[in-house]
Order: sequence, then structure tokens, then C-alpha cells
Amino acid sequence: MNLPPALLADLHAPNVRDRDAAAEQLGDLLRRPSLTQNETETAVTCLLTAAINDPDDAVRESALNAIGNASERRDLPLHLVAALAPCLHTMTAPLLEHALGILGSTRDPDAHPMIEPYRQHPMDYVREAAAMALAELPDHNTPAATDHNM
Repeated sequence: MNLPPALLADLHAPNVRDRDAAAEQLGDLLRRPSLTQNETETAVTCLLTAAINDPDDAVRESALNAIGNASERRDLPLHLVAALAPCLHTMTAPLLEHALGILGSTRDPDAHPMIEPYRQHPMDYVREAAAMALAELPDHNTPAATDHNM
């Protein structure tokens, strides 16, 4: 196993610095090809919990960065990261920027309604992130998108 269980456990450490360091180290691991798809998805699931529930924004941002690293190396299915969607409206603009990119990187047309509302966000860079995320998604009218929704 290439995914150290202690690193996953450190995402729940009492000390903010330890949680943040764990998320950053997981991000480094997720950049490498050594993890299997299953290990990647396990790490992403743990990081997603931190990204949504951690009270510290620095930890949340490190967790989202790490998930973004995973999405650059592997295909992450929407169902794996969809838990971000109900939390988007509570995120600060920098966190929202990362989360929108993650949803777009799934290339799943079902992410469209999760991302679309943020094209009207008051912050320019969040609107830009939403537009870029939407550009990653297949057009709703393409055969692939239609077949996916059947």
C-alpha cells in the first residue's frame, strides 16, 4: 500500500498545523503515479471530509488543493466529489474557486447545475473559475451527455 494510514489519520489531528501538513503531504502523494485508483479515491474521500468539515480555512484549502492534484493525475468520478455541491454557498471565494475546478475536472455533465450558479458570483475570479469548470464539461446536447443521462 502506497497510502500511509497515519497520514490519513493526521487529517483529524487536534493541531491545525498537523492537519494542514497532512493535507499538503497527501497532495504531494496524489501528484505522483504511485497510487492506485482505489488509493486515490480513498485519499480523496478523506480529504473531502476535511475540505467540508474542518473549521480552519487553511486546512480546507490544502485539502481542496490536494484533491485538485488528484484530479490532474486520475479521473475522479462526480459521485466521489459531489458532496462539495451543497457546501459551495458557504465557502469563501478562494475555496470556491478550487471546488468549482474540482467539479469541472470530473467532466461529468451532471456537474453543470452545481457550477452554473457561480457564473454570477460577485468575484471575477470565481466567475472565471465557474466558466473554466463549465468548459471542461461536455455540452448537454452532445450524444455522450445524452447517453450518460439515460
